[in-house]
This record gives sequence, C-alpha cells and structure tokens, in this order.
Amino acid sequence: MLLFVLALGNLLLTFIILGVLRLGQGMESLELVPEESLVVFYGNTDLDNIYKRDGKLEGFDECPVELTGDNGSVFINVIDSGGNGDPKITVGLNSTFIAGIKSFEVRDPMTGHPIFSTGFPNFGLPRGVEHLDVKMVQTHRITSPVSSSLDLQADKYAFLRGNEGTHIDGREIVWSADQDIFLKSVNGSVILSGREGVSLDVKNIPVAQVSHSGGNSRAAQFKVCVCMPGGKLFRVPVSAGKRTQASCNHVDISAKVNPCM
Repeated sequence: MLLFVLALGNLLLTFIILGVLRLGQGMESLELVPEESLVVFYGNTDLDNIYKRDGKLEGFDECPVELTGDNGSVFINVIDSGGNGDPKITVGLNSTFIAGIKSFEVRDPMTGHPIFSTGFPNFGLPRGVEHLDVKMVQTHRITSPVSSSLDLQADKYAFLRGNEGTHIDGREIVWSADQDIFLKSVNGSVILSGREGVSLDVKNIPVAQVSHSGGNSRAAQFKVCVCMPGGKLFRVPVSAGKRTQASCNHVDISAKVNPCM
C-alpha cells in the first residue's frame, strides 16, 4: 500500500509538471519541429551565446527577427574554415561595424529589393527624412539629387578626408566658416577649377602694408598673395594712378598686423 501511494503521488506530480511546463512537442515557450530541424521560441527568450551551424537567422513574415542586448553590443561572428578571416558584425549603441566580408545587403522585408548594398553602396534617406545627424561617416561618395542642394554643416568643425584624394563637384560650391578653411594635399596638388572661374570673398582677407608705399587699404584694387609654406591668403593694395608695382615680396613685416601669423 505504501508503494502504491508513492507511485500514485509520483504520477500526479508528473502530470502537474507536464501541465506547468506544457510539455509535448516542446515546452511552454519552445516547440520542436523535427521535420524541418527547427526550434521555435515563443515570447521573450534570454540567451547568452547562440551557435548556428548553417549560419542562417530567419524569421516568419509576420514576426521579424530582433536581436537586442541589454546595455551592450550584439556580436555576430561567422567561423570561416578557410582561414580567410572570420566575418563579423558588431551592433553597438552608436555604431555598426562590419568586417571580413565580400558583400553586405539590407533588403526590404516586403518587396525583397535591396535598400543598401556594399556592391553599389547607395544609402538613401527614407521619405520625410531630410537631415542626417552623424559624428563620423566613412563612404565612397556623398551625393544629392540633381534638383536639390547638398548642405554639410558642423557645430564645431568638419573634416573631409580621402585616402586617395577628395573630389567635390557641383554647379556651385560655397564654403563658409567662422574661423579658417584649410585645403591640404599630402602627395598631390590642390586644384580649384570652374567653368566660369573661381571666386573668393576678399572682404575678409587681411590687407598687408607695403613697405615702399605705406599701403592704402582703401585702394580700388588689390593683389592676392599666399604665405609659404602655410598657404594663408592676404591682400596687397595696388595704388591707383601710380606705376609702382605691387609685389608680395614688399610686405612690411614690421607692421602691427603680420598677415602670415
């Protein structure tokens, strides 16, 4: 009788466990599909490291896949048996880093059309979004539609740098800054060319005093000079009605304002 009571209690406990965990083809939030070699999770699943042999992370049409990390980044690594470098994706709070891949595509889940591809990396802003606020961008080129202007603004400073050169093309290019604008080339040349010429706003370019004439800042004409090797621009007044030749070498360096300092 004692063994019978223990067996009956064990049977009741087993049914309670089956009911609480909802054991059947899976568990309460887990279902096994042997025909498709799938494991289906329901609800929120908290996992540490996930290893997928075939490298596929897919979701259903009505339920997309979401990978989130609590106050940290999400790392996706692919082990390459060929030893060519493991592809990896790191999604952080403020950046997304992709390395060791030949191509990367982001597709529209509804149409399947590529939104972004490294084969032809054109990143278009969604409709209604006209401004993109970023701290740093590394890209092959930045363009705007033919009928629209491209405006780049920075609160403190802006750097446009190209390892193999930087080319800026447009019908009209306007640069403005509160302090200084630097154009620098390490191994090549700085070329400013335009179909209708290149114009500078000379009102803000400092005027240097000429040693032999004393300098006249109200002169009708000025000659633009360049400081070497710094490249800073300054003006030399050309006196009207006189045959004296204005030269950049005749600057009075003893004056209070040194244009190259």
